[in-house]
Amino acid sequence: MHMKNSHVLILVLALMMIGVASAEVTLQTGPGTTASVYTTGSIYVDSSPPGATAVLDGGVAYLFTPGTFTAVAPGTHNIIVAKPGYQTTLKDFSVAIGETSNVIVTLERVINPGGISVSSTPKGVGLFVDGISQGKTDQIVGNLAPGSHLVSLSEAGYEPWSQMVSVAAGQVTTLTATLTAEVNPDTGDLQVTSTPTGASVFVNGNYKGFTPVDDSLDINDLAPGTYTVVVKKSGFQDYSAQVSVEAGKLVQMHAQLQTAPVTPTTATAEIVSTPSGAEVYVNSVFLGITPLSFQNVTPGTYTVEIKMQGYTPYSTTGQVVGGQNIQISAALAPAAPPTTVAPVSPLLVVTGLSVAGLAVVLRKQRYL
Repeated sequence: MHMKNSHVLILVLALMMIGVASAEVTLQTGPGTTASVYTTGSIYVDSSPPGATAVLDGGVAYLFTPGTFTAVAPGTHNIIVAKPGYQTTLKDFSVAIGETSNVIVTLERVINPGGISVSSTPKGVGLFVDGISQGKTDQIVGNLAPGSHLVSLSEAGYEPWSQMVSVAAGQVTTLTATLTAEVNPDTGDLQVTSTPTGASVFVNGNYKGFTPVDDSLDINDLAPGTYTVVVKKSGFQDYSAQVSVEAGKLVQMHAQLQTAPVTPTTATAEIVSTPSGAEVYVNSVFLGITPLSFQNVTPGTYTVEIKMQGYTPYSTTGQVVGGQNIQISAALAPAAPPTTVAPVSPLLVVTGLSVAGLAVVLRKQRYL
């Protein structure tokens, strides 16, 4: 029996050192029992065309397609897939222990994008376009493919609001929404803030978004009950709390994140823009669309460029050191229309020459 246990221990150590590609490996620990060697799963992401940026859970990790996220906790997650010249896509999916989830995305080409200008009463409510967070109203969302898009608004104490909006190429569609206050709701709401901001929030293991700059992350329409809320950010200890949600009530939670016991070797960054939906390039490499949050940023010198068709590009360069929480907010100015010289009409040229010729003739006659 002792020798059998030793063999099991050796096998476990071997698996830990070399890694295991298969998600089906289990260990026989006793008569009729098995135990998995995994506590996490993986996500394989591919896109057509390839070479897109895939951002996991609001910036926990990112890669370029095709690629695989490893050591992903079980639960619900989301991935935003983006590539310049294509419509950004969001995918929600579940990860199981010891399994690999496949996320395959076909990106839609965008030739002449449009936008949506969204205003609301009340102001400052959560704005989502095609399921992707765009910050708070009032806001202009750009880089949208011509066609129909789903605009959703969400705010604690109000009924959810959504509407399909048609976007025309090269134009900004104006949308005004008035939210209706909830009456005797059977669900509750949760607002989460954190210091520093840009932290990923999980409720019962399911990703819900990241805490924005100078605002809260609203998690609405939760069934009454007790929830485990975990707030994560690289370089900081995970913050965990139990919250009780009651029907018709709003629960506010603030996570004061503590730095990790060891000196942080990486930094974090939050990049937002007005309008939202702008392309972000870091050291000339496309990394996604605004609003964007990054964790585990390696120290060094970085140049950040934020671009959107029809607006003047924004650029900044700086040095990043471990432990920093960098916030970049770009207010993009509409680009000045190009100045063009009007073409000269051939008829105008002929007329001008004729007038000049007539003047010469008259001048000669004057001196005769």
